Amino acid sequence: MNPIAYETAAGMALFKDEILDSFILHIPHASTHIPSLEGFVPGKLEGNMRLLTDWATDRIFDVPGLARIITPYSRLFCDVERFGDEHEPMLEVGRGFYYTHGYDGSALRELDVARKEAVRREFYLKHHERLADMARERLAKHGVCHVLDCHSFNDDPLVPFHAAPKSPDICIGTDPFHTPDHWKAYTLHYFSRLGYSVEINDPYAGCLIPKPYYLKDSRVKGLMIEINKRLYMNEGVVDEERVGELRGVMKGYFEEL
Repeated sequence: MNPIAYETAAGMALFKDEILDSFILHIPHASTHIPSLEGFVPGKLEGNMRLLTDWATDRIFDVPGLARIITPYSRLFCDVERFGDEHEPMLEVGRGFYYTHGYDGSALRELDVARKEAVRREFYLKHHERLADMARERLAKHGVCHVLDCHSFNDDPLVPFHAAPKSPDICIGTDPFHTPDHWKAYTLHYFSRLGYSVEINDPYAGCLIPKPYYLKDSRVKGLMIEINKRLYMNEGVVDEERVGELRGVMKGYFEEL
């Protein structure tokens, strides 16, 4: 990856009128709560939960004064980060919004059409309605909305369609329509300056945009930050001291905007 040119004065100037109140921190994968175990294959949840949960992201991305939307249930039950089935590539491996298969391709939950529709209606759609409402409020108040999609990933990335995924400290996900160059450049510069290895759209790409605005309204801007779990976990156990350090890093990220 060629470094993106970054000029501090220019980058800061572009953010001056886009105040912090226009930001939403979207944290979709931190929870381990399963609202209903109905349909799940016995013994399959624990291993998938361990690898697919974004442990501690609700604490790492806890920045005073910034609005957050934290999904209160596990992605294994309903993954709000996915597109609907007709546009979701992960459906091919059984991991659309309604997971039927785990990270290793083995069965995780039976496909019950009525149950899936209930999850879509009561969990998936309600989450996206709330996110869209938050974006609408910011557009009305500020004329702009920034959605920061907050994730972490395994040191050995679980990317089924990627033959040789990279494993940087930080992965920045962007969208060609919704991610402004100055935000991407600022993010790359900030983490690189702190000594982290950074890649853009590798091993994970893109960012979540509220559905009513996706590819329709460039005033809704988006970017994803993925933090490698090796930065805050040791052999599968969360290191609270390092979580605190990363929380400080994220606080600094917004203080320097």
